[in-house]
Amino acid sequence: MSIIDLSEAGRQPLFNEDRSLALVANGEIYGHCELRKDLEAKGHRFASGSDSECLLHLYEEYGEKMVERLNGMFAFAIVEVQTGRLFLARDRLGQKPLFYAVKGDRIAFASGPRALATLPWVDRTLDPQAIYDYLEMQYVPGPRTIYCGVRKLLPGHSALWQGQELTLRSYWDPGAARAPFQGSFADGKAALRETMGRAVERRMVADVPLGMFLSGGVDSSVICALGQEASVRPVQTFSLGFPERKYDEREYAAQVAQHLGTDHHFLEVSPDDFSRLPTICADFEEPFADASMLPTWLLSQFTRQHVTVALSGDAADELFAGYYRYAVMKMAQNFNLVPGSLRGPLTAAGLAILPPKREERTFFGRLRRIVEIAGPTDAARYLQLISRFRDAQKGAILGANFADAGLRPTGEWLGSSWNGADGDGLAAMALDMHTYLPNDILVKVDRASMAHGLEVRSPFLDPEVVELALSMPFDWKLNGRTRKHILVESFRDKLPAAIFARGKMGFGVPVARWFRGAWEKPLRDHLLGGQLIREGWLDEAGVQALIDQHVGMKADTSYSLFALLMLELWLAGSEAV
Repeated sequence: MSIIDLSEAGRQPLFNEDRSLALVANGEIYGHCELRKDLEAKGHRFASGSDSECLLHLYEEYGEKMVERLNGMFAFAIVEVQTGRLFLARDRLGQKPLFYAVKGDRIAFASGPRALATLPWVDRTLDPQAIYDYLEMQYVPGPRTIYCGVRKLLPGHSALWQGQELTLRSYWDPGAARAPFQGSFADGKAALRETMGRAVERRMVADVPLGMFLSGGVDSSVICALGQEASVRPVQTFSLGFPERKYDEREYAAQVAQHLGTDHHFLEVSPDDFSRLPTICADFEEPFADASMLPTWLLSQFTRQHVTVALSGDAADELFAGYYRYAVMKMAQNFNLVPGSLRGPLTAAGLAILPPKREERTFFGRLRRIVEIAGPTDAARYLQLISRFRDAQKGAILGANFADAGLRPTGEWLGSSWNGADGDGLAAMALDMHTYLPNDILVKVDRASMAHGLEVRSPFLDPEVVELALSMPFDWKLNGRTRKHILVESFRDKLPAAIFARGKMGFGVPVARWFRGAWEKPLRDHLLGGQLIREGWLDEAGVQALIDQHVGMKADTSYSLFALLMLELWLAGSEAV
């Protein structure tokens, strides 16, 4: 997909001056004009205006350490033509995907696992551990993929292939120690405004039409405000509306668009069209079950009808404590004052009193989540909070294929990145930067947008913004019960007051209700008559019970059911490839 230099000269693969190096790349390099000037001053000659060509000359000049100089979203490969030495790299936080397979003296890489699975030497056996973790997390955690013979290159990593050996290197880590921000809260606000302004301007450089997602929430509204300031004409903004007011943000998006004077585009959609699911599932190339993939896919489809590039507000929640769970984790530290021997019985008593959770986004549903995490500590508490498919549930539905798989608990994978020394709230944010952001949020946005040929850029993921945010004190982000405190205060003067007074809504859809209505029959048909049961991955009686519990209003098992449904649809689609 070409965004900078659409001419024949920018067509890949690209070569350096003597054609000793060849490059294929996916993504965008921001600030490439400045990089080009510096490299030209060092004697490098460019053959195109493509931002990707900078990568070749940076590799010539700095070798593997070139990645430390990049600001962008990227996955690329550079091969030394004479020796076959191959260098792979992925951006800091994983905005662009890179999958690879290795066997003996062979290596292959691609932007998705589907292409690699077609190679006859790649083991495309389904990985039981990947499925087990997927059910809990709604995604397959890297570096695993759904296939035993395919791996993901992790965010912030590079890889070197030479002499039939692949060496992985981490060049950036969000959890690494950083010098704290030096200055007052007012200084922090000024720094954030300046840094965010530069990040937005960098991402507005394109040789194709550009627009912006606008939900009406704080994050996307800040991006649109800065984008409009940097533009000489009204920027194009895009939002969706849903028939159910509980999930609809059109009113807020319209307020922001009118306030900023953008050229706003709006479309009401009904994301409950079951017939779309197989197509959306195939576009993601491996099992994925964050239900917000549905509206994200629809928004990307709508936006692409008008522009080729869109800016978004992704990653603000992870950087500035926007999720409700950070406040809950901070509050839950008070449970540690209760002796461990009492926490379990008190938790059980509290859950017995509360009514069962029948649907997400209800008062009792949230209250149950808080009570449930009173017993565990540290990473186990976090897992209890975010888990969408608990161990007891999984044990009841797993089939014979898992019997001798030697599975390790999903919590062990999470615990390896947990650092609770600075408090559970901050530890949860750091963990999300390692796990939820690159494996869920960025996968969702990239796959849904690229399915329609739309490139989505997030200014919050600019390295300058990320480093600034990571250096700031936690109480600047979560101040009492106020989330994203410094972000809100930094841009309060640029947006309508109502945007800051509203609660966080998110991009959710009422899957629980659909499974008790129009989606019940296709759910039963696909799961109870599908390949997962026939091939021994799932137990029929366990799946039947899970469906009946939900439809009978005895519990909300919609997350679990959606994960199983998407796995079944993916498996059916992958067999057809």
